[in-house]
Amino acid sequence: ELDLVGLIRIAKREPKFEWRGQAGESGNPLFRGFNKEIPEEAQRYDEPVLVRLNTATPEELRGGFPKTAEELFAAYRTIIIDDLEAGFFTQEQQNLIDRFVAMRGGTVLMLGGQESFQQGEWENTPVGRLLPVYLDQKSRENAALEATYDLTREGRLEDWMRLRAEEEEEDIRLAYMPPFFAVNQLAAVKPGASVLATVTDSEQRVHPALVTQRYGEGKTAALAVGDMWRWAMKDAEQQAEAGKMWRQLLRWSVTDVAGRVEVEKEESSEGAIPVTRVSVRVRDEAFAPQDDATVLLTVKEVDGSSRQLTAEASLDEPGLFTAEYLSEESDGYRIEARVLDGAGLEISKGEVARALNPEAAEFARLGPDPTPLARLAEASGGKLLSLEELGRLPGLLRELDLPVVETKRTPLWHGPWLFLIALLCFLGEWTLRRRGGVI
Repeated sequence: ELDLVGLIRIAKREPKFEWRGQAGESGNPLFRGFNKEIPEEAQRYDEPVLVRLNTATPEELRGGFPKTAEELFAAYRTIIIDDLEAGFFTQEQQNLIDRFVAMRGGTVLMLGGQESFQQGEWENTPVGRLLPVYLDQKSRENAALEATYDLTREGRLEDWMRLRAEEEEEDIRLAYMPPFFAVNQLAAVKPGASVLATVTDSEQRVHPALVTQRYGEGKTAALAVGDMWRWAMKDAEQQAEAGKMWRQLLRWSVTDVAGRVEVEKEESSEGAIPVTRVSVRVRDEAFAPQDDATVLLTVKEVDGSSRQLTAEASLDEPGLFTAEYLSEESDGYRIEARVLDGAGLEISKGEVARALNPEAAEFARLGPDPTPLARLAEASGGKLLSLEELGRLPGLLRELDLPVVETKRTPLWHGPWLFLIALLCFLGEWTLRRRGGVI
């Protein structure tokens, strides 16, 4: 389930405005009557007027956009910027957003509002540099009008970009979408970026509409269409289609974004008993490795039984805790990880599951697996040869002591060669007798 938190600017800052609504009033009259018991919390003229939506606590985003990594990294996985100029953020906040994507592994999505991209002077800024498009090259072409939306070949291969299972149905859906009139003309796409959707204007010019790319540990996206709301305004069916598109886009933005606790497993079936090696990576609120943590593992079998394990801190990597679990059960099990900080407070939870399926594991890898073959050869007294050593096979077969020898007995009278020899002897005798006049 997605949890969306909004920070909406309804008025810009007015640093040089000196007139006040009332004598001695320093707060913005837009907030007159709210929080009157705490006058210092009212927004001032030299601050933008912000409205918070769906915040978890009264303190969340009270001071505006987060200013520290502890506020931003642990609480959010995706940042969506729309209709905001670069000057809205301080230089420190823009550097923080860059670290949010590159180091923390989050996602930044810029929508095509009125003050996005070039109009918001985002070029030559930390946020502009992480976007998948170039902003320092401004297009001199006319505005893109009556632009029709379409998916590229690469976009059709992404499940979250499609709303239909069949290609023909998807084409019909795209053809029914309304034209768009507010398209940011992005002059160039960065190398390595993927153009998933385009728009074609009335002059048959093709412009990038949705572009994504990997950036450090995270990913970024740019949606150039600024009036996507037209899609939802067409009719009720299109409103549902637009809502589905936004949900899929947001789910893509949070998919594979790491949390403070990451639980991974590595399976091994080399021995007689399957082994699951569990790795738990713990990070603090600034997403630096956290060593002063306790990792408790609970293994739950399919029959309802459970057992407790404690992961040990790794000596090779800070913030890494590992444990191993041996299971003789063939139906699988689930491992839940509970992480506590140094004060005993719970940081987060995670889980991994394993379903043992030997039949599927046998065909999981199509390449040769020499490890079990070498064990089989050693146990049976044979040898494992590579493809380059195949020429040695005839000689090895002659020298090899077979552990089982089977003796076969065949009567000579049943052999064809003996019959031919007997026949030749009979013909020879008859010839000699004929020549001697005996016959």
